[in-house]
Amino acid sequence: MDNVIFQLAIVLVMLVALFFISRQTSNEIFYFLRKFIKTDSVVFGIVSFFFLPGTILHEFSHFFMAIILFLPVHKIQILPEFEKNYIKLGKVLYEKKDVIRGVIVGIAPLIGALLFFWFLSVFHLFPQQNVWLTILLGYIIFSVSSAMFSSQQDLIDLIYVIPFFALFGAIIYIFNINFDFIFHNRVFIRNVNEFIRNIQFYIVFSLIIHGIVIIVLKSLRKLL
Repeated sequence: MDNVIFQLAIVLVMLVALFFISRQTSNEIFYFLRKFIKTDSVVFGIVSFFFLPGTILHEFSHFFMAIILFLPVHKIQILPEFEKNYIKLGKVLYEKKDVIRGVIVGIAPLIGALLFFWFLSVFHLFPQQNVWLTILLGYIIFSVSSAMFSSQQDLIDLIYVIPFFALFGAIIYIFNINFDFIFHNRVFIRNVNEFIRNIQFYIVFSLIIHGIVIIVLKSLRKLL
């Protein structure tokens, strides 16, 4: 169990690093294109279409999670849209029934991306023997890793969940509720370990690709 906790901690640290580095990557791509294209709306449009595969997974993760949680969905949009001098990469409009389900739908893109990485690993889809197919999948992984994190609007309900978890923790402490039967379950531990191993490669790969893109674009901007 200690090994699982350690591996989860490593994954969490890497995800935090990926969150910040992916934001930096988007900025570097924007500033690089801005050297050649002087209209911000055009640059935003190019960037948004570049990250379209990740946006599609992001929005459909919201969509399917809302459906699973029996929340009516009124609209799903995956193509970029300009609104009041800024661009929305996509959106899903659904009926919010309660805070808990709202938060789960909000974090769905992260869950969807990790399941996507798991799927690639389990079926050994990356890398491929075909170089061009490997490049295409590498680009999709890069795009998904750039859009896997929830926006500020997605997590608007998160602040309301904190008191819930505080109450939940207090109940566990007061009534001395024991969850050892879960954490000592060998099947559970094995499955968690396997899932972590499957996604770690793709998180590390994403970090490396983002780092390379940032270094290359920074260097080119200095040269130009």
